[in-house]
Amino acid sequence: MPVSLVRRMMPRKGRGDRDWQRYERDWRGYERYRRDEVNLYLTKARSLVESNPAPWTPQKRGQPPYPPKAMVILLLLKTWLGMDYRSISAYLRAFPEQRNRIGLEETPSHTTIRSHMLRLPEAYLRKLNAQLTKPYQKGDSQRTAQATAPTATRHG
Repeated sequence: MPVSLVRRMMPRKGRGDRDWQRYERDWRGYERYRRDEVNLYLTKARSLVESNPAPWTPQKRGQPPYPPKAMVILLLLKTWLGMDYRSISAYLRAFPEQRNRIGLEETPSHTTIRSHMLRLPEAYLRKLNAQLTKPYQKGDSQRTAQATAPTATRHG
């Protein structure tokens, strides 16, 4: 195919049937967002958790407890990053500035993180999840996912 024919077929910047401004990417903005992505999420999660009541009250006996709201923020971060309990504990040891941003003075062990996850009421998590995802949902109506599987499956 002659080069002149290819040039006529392919739209150029500022010409043709495509709006090139719409398709160009803001790579600086994208890299800035990716670099600060965890900090942006922690800011949003912390403001949300601080505006809600604590999920439980610390007991008076035993070791000094970790702050309940800080542990909820940690559990939200764990879920958002898709890490297991050992990995999130190692992450906090590797990045103490994130641990301080969450509101923890020391890094909790993976068993402590797991016990706090088991202690967290499901209704509290549903409420936080609804508040976190509300700005990203289409329309004003509440959406619920169907939790039951269809009765007829491909394999019987």
